Amino acid sequence: MLRDMRLHSLFVAILACLLAACTTFGSGASPEGTIVRPGNFRAGTGTISSVAVLPNANKDPAAAGGDKKPDTNLYRVALQMDNGGYQTVDVDSALFMAGQAVELTNDGRIVLISGTTLNQLRGR
Repeated sequence: MLRDMRLHSLFVAILACLLAACTTFGSGASPEGTIVRPGNFRAGTGTISSVAVLPNANKDPAAAGGDKKPDTNLYRVALQMDNGGYQTVDVDSALFMAGQAVELTNDGRIVLISGTTLNQLRGR
């Protein structure tokens, strides 16, 4: 009887580990943000060199959904562009960190990209 209980406990523990290994953690947010002060940015790809918080600069924060409160901050993203240029843009998303590869799109979005996407954009 004791052996059966141990076997059952082991089975439940293994099942829990397998279930945990098959799950993912994420906020559900897409890996992109909106350029809120577009100014004279140029579309293209680059690498983020720094990110600075602009406290309470977001005058129209969108509801994040669920129990999360809207983000009242904006984020100034400094980019080293692949064409050799340098530019900064203000975005509404806190998803970005230094060293990440991104694309600035013509429609005013900043999108995280992978190495594969970067090679496709460059035509390789």
